[in-house]
Amino acid sequence: MSEENIFHISTYDMPWSDDPDIPGFKQKVLSEDKNTGAVVRQWFVPPGWGDEALNGKPDRHYHKTVIERGFHLYGDFPHWEFNSVDDFKGDLSIFKPGLFMDRPPGSLHGLLPEPKSQAGATILYWNTGRGTSIREPAFADETITVPFDRDAEVDVDGFTTCRFLETRLMPWEKHPKVEDWKIKYLSTGDEGGDSVCLVFIPYNWSFSNTPEKIAISSQKPWFYVLSGDLIISSESNDFKLMSDDYFGWERNAPVKFSSHLLSETGCVALCSGHLM
Repeated sequence: MSEENIFHISTYDMPWSDDPDIPGFKQKVLSEDKNTGAVVRQWFVPPGWGDEALNGKPDRHYHKTVIERGFHLYGDFPHWEFNSVDDFKGDLSIFKPGLFMDRPPGSLHGLLPEPKSQAGATILYWNTGRGTSIREPAFADETITVPFDRDAEVDVDGFTTCRFLETRLMPWEKHPKVEDWKIKYLSTGDEGGDSVCLVFIPYNWSFSNTPEKIAISSQKPWFYVLSGDLIISSESNDFKLMSDDYFGWERNAPVKFSSHLLSETGCVALCSGHLM
């Protein structure tokens, strides 16, 4: 159920479609800004993926302006980070459930032919603009391929570092506004992009007095329910969210917490552009 400027999507009910911009990937597009190209999607990577896009060759590249974020939901996905033009081996990271990736522009990364994903992977991915996928029309303008050559030329003084957080190993902190809630801060948004956090709400939870307001810091805030259930309200509807549901809204939309039961079984939500 959705209404103007409010978007509630059950990803469980959405069919997968082929991603036209990455051979072999499947996707569920949850939000897309036609002006900027910013997108929020689920990506499915099949087991053994790689040859469809790489033809057995290594790849490394960086993006000039786009910030990429990812939260790994299921499975495994090998990925490499490179520190310099002279770094041909790279540092291997195996993306596993709970991993949060925060990639700034100028971060050198890519893929090598081996190893490949063993079980496949599902990733919640979002970015700030177009041109990061190999078949996008803007790819040649946004993405710079760096050959495995010590004489390769780049237009940056130094590569930036991608942040990875193993969120399952992070301790919960006290929520700054609601006594019984917990929070894990993943990104403040100070270096570009929206703020990101995980919020935990206990089971059978409701506000004893007037519900807190949702502290919004983005024009298009959203959250993704990782587990449990959650009720969010507008002026005319209650939206009952379950695991793997996406909920997004425009800044001026009348979104608020329910004044009744907020969560029956408890909830963990990934929040972008707001402090729930």
